[in-house]
Amino acid sequence: MKKFLSYCLNKWWLLPLISTTLIGLSFLFDSTLLIIFGLLLIIGGLLLVTFSVVYQLVKKRWKTGCLTGIVMLLLIILSAFWFLLQIFPSKEKTLSKYSERYENKSEIERIIGVEIPKFEIVDSKVKHMSSHGDFEFEVETTIEFNELPSSKFFKNLDSIILLPIPKELTDHSSFFYYGMESISSCWSKDGNKYKYDRNTDFGEAFLHSKDAYYNFELTKGVKTAKIIYGNY
Repeated sequence: MKKFLSYCLNKWWLLPLISTTLIGLSFLFDSTLLIIFGLLLIIGGLLLVTFSVVYQLVKKRWKTGCLTGIVMLLLIILSAFWFLLQIFPSKEKTLSKYSERYENKSEIERIIGVEIPKFEIVDSKVKHMSSHGDFEFEVETTIEFNELPSSKFFKNLDSIILLPIPKELTDHSSFFYYGMESISSCWSKDGNKYKYDRNTDFGEAFLHSKDAYYNFELTKGVKTAKIIYGNY
């Protein structure tokens, strides 16, 4: 370890290179846990390059120290840019991050509790977004099934809608959730229109946060369906 550290200190560019690599890797992380890891990478990278600057100046390697200092300044700017991206994500980044989860067939089926036909995404856009206080956003997506959902599919939904609301949820259910004051049913219908609605869940088993909501709407005899999801 000492030999490696000594080698890194003598080859002044190694520590800034490692630092830049660590900070670059931090841009890849989006989930809360991985963002924390990315922040640790940034802190580690800045500490390494700071140590390199101090070492070069102590050794009176003025040119090398100044050059390393310039690299450190660039890394600080890069880190600040990364941090701003995490606090104020763009609409494009928000859509890219959450569409992978909420517009994916297997994930949709996991949330709503029923299988759906294969589909294509017709349109998906961020309708509302605010970074003031809690991060609020809403995405509206239109999908088109490759084939109409069968009568059996809707009979299954009718059966789910008629399920009695349990007194308590012993496990995570796709059909019921904890609302503000009581357990609520996720599925409902109005004529030929069927709607799945999960919000204020106080848990993250199905959604990305306790403030998230997810709506899935479809109409019998219509090939398109609408998905609305976001954060309160």
